Amino acid sequence: MTTSTNQRAAHLPQTSRADAERHSTAEYAALVARVGAPEPEHWAAQTDCTEWTVRELVAHLAGASEEAVRMGVSAVHMTKAALRLRKPSDRDPAGHVCDLQIERRAGMSAEELRADLERWAAGAPRARRRQPRLMRAVKLPTFAGLRPGVRMSYALDVIYTRDLWLHRVDLARATGQPMPTSTAEGEVVARVVRDLDAAWTGPAFELVLTGRGGGSWLVGEGAVTGRLEGDAVTVMRSLSGRHGDVPLDGPTRLADELRAARVVF
Repeated sequence: MTTSTNQRAAHLPQTSRADAERHSTAEYAALVARVGAPEPEHWAAQTDCTEWTVRELVAHLAGASEEAVRMGVSAVHMTKAALRLRKPSDRDPAGHVCDLQIERRAGMSAEELRADLERWAAGAPRARRRQPRLMRAVKLPTFAGLRPGVRMSYALDVIYTRDLWLHRVDLARATGQPMPTSTAEGEVVARVVRDLDAAWTGPAFELVLTGRGGGSWLVGEGAVTGRLEGDAVTVMRSLSGRHGDVPLDGPTRLADELRAARVVF
């Protein structure tokens, strides 16, 4: 997807349920293709999610997919996460839920874990689309890191697919294997820039992202003060809080502001 440079990213339309299911299906297909490929030695490799190896990252993805399909499992994990919050910890509820997803799969072999991910990935996109209207209307709590007032529908239709895409980047980097393409990549990147623009308080600028999922957008209100250009995957990793060099062509001060910005993945 390439967006016209005369369009504010914040003005991109909300993703529809049908589009969300289609994008999520494409991302899951690319994920399953990658998880079927790692050699045995890759499963213990460290990922950019510093707490997780490749195996643990795949277990998290399988667990999140199961929760989409089996609401009862999701409810149990949320309850247990709330109980864990009573003890001193630097974990937020989402972190505890991820821990439970991984613990649930601790005894699985690599082949069993692959099959588990494939099983739940097949149904997760449609299950998220079919979540009840009342659930989709629930406002997300502040710990999720989103802007006040953001509803569960945005997590279901946008954030979960975004999370899949970024974790596919994590897997590719950890294993050194190519990252399969997906027809949803342009939409994933565009919606990240949409959220960036919605929270941006700095000077307006044109953002040009190259490579997979790239495009160009206006970010910020008022007269455009500059143009920044960089690789889409690298900038997405930076916005997620992952460390690493972020080469950007453009005004230094503006580039530093973009490097400091964060978007929820």
